[in-house]
Amino acid sequence: SNVEEIRLADLDEDLATSVAARWGAGKTTASKVDARDPTAVARFAHGADILVNAVLPEWVVPVMEAALDVVCHYLDMATRVPGGTVDDGYEAQMKLDQRFRDAGLTALITTGMTPGVTNSLAAIGYENLERCEAVRIRATSTFQSEIPVRLWSQETWFIDSQTPALCYTDGSFRRAEPFGGREYFDFPEPFGRRPVTHHEHEEVSTLPRWLPRLGEKGLRHVDFKMGASDASLDALKAVVDSGMASPIPRDVKGMLIRPIDVLVSNLPPNPSPDEIAELARAGRITDEGIYEIDLHENLGAPPAQTFLVYPPNMQAVTELVPGANRISYGTSVPAAIYGEYLLDGTITTRGVLPPEGLPRETRLAYVEALVARGFRIAHRTTKWL
Repeated sequence: SNVEEIRLADLDEDLATSVAARWGAGKTTASKVDARDPTAVARFAHGADILVNAVLPEWVVPVMEAALDVVCHYLDMATRVPGGTVDDGYEAQMKLDQRFRDAGLTALITTGMTPGVTNSLAAIGYENLERCEAVRIRATSTFQSEIPVRLWSQETWFIDSQTPALCYTDGSFRRAEPFGGREYFDFPEPFGRRPVTHHEHEEVSTLPRWLPRLGEKGLRHVDFKMGASDASLDALKAVVDSGMASPIPRDVKGMLIRPIDVLVSNLPPNPSPDEIAELARAGRITDEGIYEIDLHENLGAPPAQTFLVYPPNMQAVTELVPGANRISYGTSVPAAIYGEYLLDGTITTRGVLPPEGLPRETRLAYVEALVARGFRIAHRTTKWL
């Protein structure tokens, strides 16, 4: 690889050190850095060619400020601002667009699995159609484990779940109540028919704003719905409705405490990467996921373009990156591909943009790279007579 050095930082220095020792072919060093402090992040990133932001999405703006300070490209996988929504995060990021352009830099935002792969495929499908009135994204998974295992940030999961979900309906942005819009959606086997509900997600913020730049085709509707079993959705809703996952500080015996911090801190600790790998190899943890992107020429018609994405499952990921999982691999690898494109000059567009803002040929090459890394992607076109 042409990479000379990888610097890894986290508020938990021991965690950063353990990861640095396992990955990077001896090129990785670890540091303790607070992502909320742009000066500290800039000091850490001095001399870098790209700054990859994989912390909680609330801290995208200070990390972007640091990238501008050290004059390097920027890449992240999600967005938000403290106390705000995904859309607030997007708008805050776009306020830095001209500064990145003036510096000759690219800030590529929301580049994981979803958002990221979903955006890229939605843009390809949109370009394939003469008219596109609706884009609907649906996601679900099946997860089983003999012991408690967290696959990604529970703080982000609970905050997304209780935020009124952004929807683009009749050509304008609106918000749906958490767990609203429940319907039953037919996923391909082995997932089958499952309930899905509105879920706060970045695609609904960026696609309505960026797809029309590829041509005005009558886009009027974009939404994202997450699927699970009825029992799982009801249980999650009960936790949210109880207030136990609230990020709003409350006075508890004279101390301001966020309920979500108490909830997350009391969750069982995750097994070590080696333990997770051993359990996965033994089939004691299984995890399969699917993402469906449907593009409709007309609102009331079946989809004219459909993409189905199956990230590598737990067992496949374990053989590639022991201790990782479907979500961590499925999020980091797509981002890494776009990161490579920033480093090698494939991406020349400057400013702040999501993947759908990249040229078609770049997105098509990216899809080929995903398939080469174990993602199964199907494309179905329906031509109505």
